[in-house]
Amino acid sequence: MEKPINLEYFKAPMTKRTFAFFFDFICMAIVALGFFAAGRTIVENSGFYRDAFDTYVRISRDSALYTYEETEDYLVTVTDYAKVTYAEDSSQRVAYLEDRFRTFYVTDPVSCFQNGEGAEIYASQKVGESAIKQGDGSLYFALNAERNPEPIVDDPTLCAFYDEAMTKALVYLSNNEAYVSATRTLNRTYNVVIIPISIALSFVVFEFLFPLIFFRRGYQTLGMRTFHLGLLTAGAVSPRFPRFLARFAWMLIVEVLASLVTFGIPLFFNIGMAFIRKDGQALHDYMTGVYMVDCADQSIYRSKEEYLLMQAKAEATQARPYLSTWKGDHLDPVPKKQEGSSIEDARKNPYNQTEYDIEEPGQDGNSH
Repeated sequence: MEKPINLEYFKAPMTKRTFAFFFDFICMAIVALGFFAAGRTIVENSGFYRDAFDTYVRISRDSALYTYEETEDYLVTVTDYAKVTYAEDSSQRVAYLEDRFRTFYVTDPVSCFQNGEGAEIYASQKVGESAIKQGDGSLYFALNAERNPEPIVDDPTLCAFYDEAMTKALVYLSNNEAYVSATRTLNRTYNVVIIPISIALSFVVFEFLFPLIFFRRGYQTLGMRTFHLGLLTAGAVSPRFPRFLARFAWMLIVEVLASLVTFGIPLFFNIGMAFIRKDGQALHDYMTGVYMVDCADQSIYRSKEEYLLMQAKAEATQARPYLSTWKGDHLDPVPKKQEGSSIEDARKNPYNQTEYDIEEPGQDGNSH
């Protein structure tokens, strides 16, 4: 019966696993930002994106709710613009905002309302049951003798009304179908294409390519390599490529991509499983029969045969006769004939490549 081989590996400490995880996470985040920047440059120069962006900018600017800063190439709401431009003069700020909001609701330049209902909606935000109120519940406006809304607070206080009115106006802007379509295209481009692909590519680099190319023994990531962690199968050897590929697929599809659309539920389940189980297996390790171990004091072998070969080499090295000793600042050769060591033994030692210390007797029984 073949004698069993005993190899001792300790379960990866949770402290080391946590540090390794954050090390890999930071590296992946940096690389993901690089992929994001590259993907954004490519997509923003594509025809479909430029058409959607131009439509979004045109309608936003025509609605009177935004101003477009051409030098900086971005849109800013009129409330934010007025805060900066008229910071020292609240009366001008109020006059500017009132003109912009009346243009949006009454003039209706981008057709967000039907049958002139925009004017009625704006008036109802000033007075009536659905009017915008102050923090203490009081109104900003009241009806005058002509039954038109008129401010009953000072201009600095009235600025708060327009800030809240902007939130309501942006909801009505979504009645424009072209604006909604352009907004949906822009959001999907970022949230469904650029961001997920950037994260996935970064994950592939650090969780698949690095272990496969540089740290195949134990399939270590940079974080695992730094903190002396590795992967083993139940047979106490490094996983083979098909098992490693299956583990990576579980991580990518279930714990990364699925987490992006489920608010991280698979990721939290995976972390909780690693903490609860005695063997420390996370979900992807459990599904593929892999264990993460501490390999600081024990090497990881690819197979039993490799282990036996390494042991044989180690034993041969230990049995190798010393050819010299170090004394002070010079090297002293040992005696050519050592007690208990024969010429035949020296020849059998594959690591003894030195021949000057081996003397063969001549045919006449005397040494050369």
